[in-house]
Amino acid sequence: MTGMKIGPWILGPELGTGPIGTVYRAAHAEDSNKLAAVKILRPEFAQSAEFQEKFLAEMLALHRLNHPNIARFYDSGIHAGSAYYACELVEGTNLVELLKASRKADEPGIDWKSRGLSLALQITRGLRHGHHRSLLHRDLKPSNILVQSDGIVKLTDFGIGRLFIASPLSLPSEPMGTACYLAPEYFIGKPLTRRSDLYALGGVLYTMFCGRPPYSANTAAEFMHKHCYVLPDRPVQFVPKLPLDLDELICDLLRKDPNRRPPSAPAVIEELDRIRGKAERKGERVAWPEAEGDGTGTMAALQAEVAADEAFAGKVPRPLMSRPAVVIPLFLALIGFALALYFWPRPTAEEMFQQALPFMASENPADWDFAWEQYLQPLSEKYPAAHAEEVTAARWKIADRKKLKRAIDESSKAKAASEAERLYLRGLALVQSGDADQARHTWQASRILFADQPEEQRWWKLAGQGLFELSLKPAAVDPQRQRGKQELLDRIQILRVQGKNVEADGMLSAYERAYAGEDGADAKPRE
Repeated sequence: MTGMKIGPWILGPELGTGPIGTVYRAAHAEDSNKLAAVKILRPEFAQSAEFQEKFLAEMLALHRLNHPNIARFYDSGIHAGSAYYACELVEGTNLVELLKASRKADEPGIDWKSRGLSLALQITRGLRHGHHRSLLHRDLKPSNILVQSDGIVKLTDFGIGRLFIASPLSLPSEPMGTACYLAPEYFIGKPLTRRSDLYALGGVLYTMFCGRPPYSANTAAEFMHKHCYVLPDRPVQFVPKLPLDLDELICDLLRKDPNRRPPSAPAVIEELDRIRGKAERKGERVAWPEAEGDGTGTMAALQAEVAADEAFAGKVPRPLMSRPAVVIPLFLALIGFALALYFWPRPTAEEMFQQALPFMASENPADWDFAWEQYLQPLSEKYPAAHAEEVTAARWKIADRKKLKRAIDESSKAKAASEAERLYLRGLALVQSGDADQARHTWQASRILFADQPEEQRWWKLAGQGLFELSLKPAAVDPQRQRGKQELLDRIQILRVQGKNVEADGMLSAYERAYAGEDGADAKPRE
């Protein structure tokens, strides 16, 4: 289609093809210096009169977007039976390609200090601008985030997803595609909100720092289950040097319940700025973009006010802090204070570690956080080789506790609508924990109990699909797990030999409850 005219645009070379259409580099027919990226939608879209009406109305709303972190919308229309829209041509690399180029052996994703936090802020600024104009992105993913050579981020396809609402189970399951970043509410048919975009933002940040999306799946149904019911691994597990506050922010953005996510894009920006400030106070150098204008003329008005104030500066008394007799002593005092801080003896690695020990030994998790922030994190940064194993163990202890707390919090919110659904989800959880036999028993029971109940057919069929998938995989015996179970039985027998029958009975009862339904669960201790 090179050389073809569509609307006011002359098409150039093809830039890429996606599920809804093809993008071309184009120049304006009346001004060859005005370039654009023109997307021509697949022909079947324009054949519907209902779609054409909706298309033109939705495109009109995009003129409200005017922000340095959003690719500018130019125009749209129906031309010769084809629907198209034209946006700013961004000369840059999308986040997918940027991740491939940035990946290193010791750094799976983009470094948070030198680049990552800056990119995160710009993406969130773009979302904030759209949200303040009552527009949702709806399809935030790495391929829709372009980064120019000067580091400026541009969000593309802002608001376009509203036109192409597809069934959750019909979505392609390609890596880093749309299905990787959709919020749980999309899959269960609830309305999307600003917090749905923030969930996608959490997925994008997870991908950006970890080099992989929070979830991977082979089918759309598997994506649906993971988004709705499975907690992702914490980012710090893949990037140990990631600040725990940043790790926590990403996990909060990926909460299943929209009400437990950050309330708005400005709240996320505030938290990113707090993380940046905290790092800089510790001596870290963090890349940070310049302050932005808001696209509404506010900055220009403020600049005019400042200019007016300066014009009348000679008519007011000289401020106290501009008088040399005040400023010079203050300046000298600040220099003295800075020198004192610089030459003040710093604690040794051993002193920092010993100060952290009482807090890490506490039963209160808040003490662990305090120990990490005040002693162990500075210790790992200033003396990486000192007590490396103990510091790593403390990091995992804190991360595991947070993961457990999130799991319990999420489980308290996830209420199964019926017993059939509860049994199906229980089987899934058992499969994911490695108990395939117990999952098989659970799903077989569900198939028997709900075979004649039409309202439970969805979960009845899913249980059947689960059984079929398990039948394709031969039952694997885990020798290590078998040894572990036998060691428990041996401990029970030792208690019996020692005459501690009450303790032995208690352990045996707990063993039978823990492994109820498993093959060999009723085994007895060896004589």
